[in-house]
Amino acid sequence: MKTYILILTLFLVKVSPAQFENTDVGARAVALSGAFTAVSNNSQAIFYNPAGLAQLKYRELSFFLSPAPFGMTELSTAALSFAEPLKTGVIGAAIKAYGYELYRETSVYLSYGNNYKNRIFYGGNVNLYYLKIQDNSAASIGIDLGAMAYLTPYIRWGFFGKNITGSTIGLSKEKIVQVYRSGLNYQPLPELSLILEFEKDVKYPVSVRGGFEYSLMDYVDLRFGVGNEPSNYSSGIGFNYDRFTLDYALYKSQDLGITHQGTITLNFGGVKSRKESRAQIRKAFE
Repeated sequence: MKTYILILTLFLVKVSPAQFENTDVGARAVALSGAFTAVSNNSQAIFYNPAGLAQLKYRELSFFLSPAPFGMTELSTAALSFAEPLKTGVIGAAIKAYGYELYRETSVYLSYGNNYKNRIFYGGNVNLYYLKIQDNSAASIGIDLGAMAYLTPYIRWGFFGKNITGSTIGLSKEKIVQVYRSGLNYQPLPELSLILEFEKDVKYPVSVRGGFEYSLMDYVDLRFGVGNEPSNYSSGIGFNYDRFTLDYALYKSQDLGITHQGTITLNFGGVKSRKESRAQIRKAFE
């Protein structure tokens, strides 16, 4: 029975995103269909654009869980991320796990982000990839790079290159996914963000993603996203109370169906941090 499940899991890895593939992490970003490269203003910027870490002014810890994507516990995903602002920039660390006892992919990230005059941001990740299939295992190291710029008081631009080293893993030298993303975030109001993003996985056609996020009275955030390659749409809601945020996302894939995901975040700046984050781009031009 376990052998059958392993074969099924390996098949699903090929038709759905595996953890070393370009999966979206964090219910907030998932609710935007992954269009987060030009936003990346929380600790999960590690997964989308480490340059965005430099936007953080307060310590943050976040936990993401997708226990049974599309009804399959064998595809479970969990991630823990942490960011710590320092005088010399913002450091971050994260761990992400995918799979189950017979097939497990684990990624460990060490990250750094900084800025120039609060308008130009840069950052990177050093990643350790560890793969275990039954009693066999392999490891590899890769590097990600990110950039961000405040173009106007209303527009952010972001860029992210995942695995720019072209790293491989295992004796067969299976290439770890290599992805490039670029996008714009238009913020006509402090409480409203509109996002458009393009993604190019070197193995697949260009995909387009878009989304919006609207904040209600500091307590509730509403989100919606849509994308192609593969076709999908998503929605979500976030609840903010003092230092805590609870995010939920519903994601619909044309090929695999519906899945539910959640994130809980502790930001030590609380309400002050959220207000400063929404006003940050405008303040940079004052």
